Amino acid sequence: MSFNYKQTDFEVDLENQEKGPETSWMCWGKTRFLILFIGLVCITCTNANMILMNFTVICMNDVISEQKTTFTNGTHWLEKSSDISLTFSAAAVGAIFGTIPAVTLIARYGIRRVLSVYGLLSAAGTILTPLAVEYGLIPVLIARFFQGVGASVLYSSIGTISESWSPITEIGTFVAFLSSAFQISNIVTMPTAGFLCEPSLGWRSIYYIFGGITVVLYIVFYWYYNDAPDKHKNVGKKELRRIRDGKIITSSTIKTQLQVKYSQIFTNWEVFEITLAIIGGSASVICLNNYGPIYLNKVLGLNIRETGYSNAIPYFFAAIVKFAAGPITDKLAHITERVSLFTVVPPFDIFFQIRLIMFAFVPQVAMAIGYLVMSFTSHVIIAQVAYTFSVVLAGLNVIGMVKCAQIVAEKHLALIMAVISMSSWVSAFILPIVIGIICPTNSHAEWSRFYLFVAIFVILTNIPFPFLARVSGRKRVAPETKF
Repeated sequence: MSFNYKQTDFEVDLENQEKGPETSWMCWGKTRFLILFIGLVCITCTNANMILMNFTVICMNDVISEQKTTFTNGTHWLEKSSDISLTFSAAAVGAIFGTIPAVTLIARYGIRRVLSVYGLLSAAGTILTPLAVEYGLIPVLIARFFQGVGASVLYSSIGTISESWSPITEIGTFVAFLSSAFQISNIVTMPTAGFLCEPSLGWRSIYYIFGGITVVLYIVFYWYYNDAPDKHKNVGKKELRRIRDGKIITSSTIKTQLQVKYSQIFTNWEVFEITLAIIGGSASVICLNNYGPIYLNKVLGLNIRETGYSNAIPYFFAAIVKFAAGPITDKLAHITERVSLFTVVPPFDIFFQIRLIMFAFVPQVAMAIGYLVMSFTSHVIIAQVAYTFSVVLAGLNVIGMVKCAQIVAEKHLALIMAVISMSSWVSAFILPIVIGIICPTNSHAEWSRFYLFVAIFVILTNIPFPFLARVSGRKRVAPETKF
């Protein structure tokens, strides 16, 4: 009796590699961590470019003075809450447009090319912003649009880089470190902007510095990054085996991603609940990221430099918490993903996802509590503590949601990340409009009502998560899709 055994593409590639000589430099088997660092700094700069306007908008008094006397006697657009909200919405519109083709582009050309092009678009929009401000609101909206397009692929990049380069036992660490770029960008941007806004260099230098650094970093990323670890010159056999252990990689993987119908994703119940929870979390996080400086400066009355440091400190603690949480989720792999709350006749058991609740549901609810405190207090110190508490907890929800998405979607994680990204950017588009209506004068009473609305919204969108977002925890990635 004969038995025909067909090797997988990965086994053939690995066998061929083992027959050949070692490459000259293997980075001591830690190439994946160098890739992680390069990805982190690139994502950090891209997100920093988009949030620069959130802070520097309070530094542009010189523009108001110059253009009021030169061009018009009316109210300058920088003095209108509705026009400032438009600049935030313009970035969101760019992100929405950039997200639509992102999955197809990544599947066809790889994250190396796509992220590099998107990153350079972000740099271009950033460098041109000072010139755009001189010409008025419309040019600023165009520059913001390009910044939004550049940032639109960040969520997909986190998922794709983590899925390609991290071992299964380290994916939580990769997701935590890459997603910490959203906190680090605030840590770097806010104090720098607060410092440069005051001296002679002025707010314009901030855009030139960040835009220039972004260009350099993406040149390095394009030069060093590779979409496939087995094709990277510095990845040895031992590290490659560790990255690929438990994964089933075939040449048809990319084609499969392209062939999956979007309707199959959007009608998947687990994906729907993840997306619903992400919408609630995204709304609250965007309020903190985009409107934190305005809240601290206009409502709490902090000066520009105090606003920069007061906004950066919470993100510093958030980054530390996230750095610790990622490895912890990997170390807790022995804990089941689901446990029965109470048992009745199957299949009517109600399950809680232990690890997913720890790193997704609980942080979102705690963040909502922080918003409630800010809504009901007028004390500056208490408001700052609540603000810090919300920012720190906001950093954990991405880890829980992406871990859940990775279990549900497996090799289609990039598609799920695109769904999550689209949900976030739609929230970013709608929120400035809502804030422009509810908080036209930036008074404490207006922001109190708005924060109460956000807290209720976050709670309502997250209540179903522990009951309905059912996943099956598995130690190895199966070849078949769940859609």
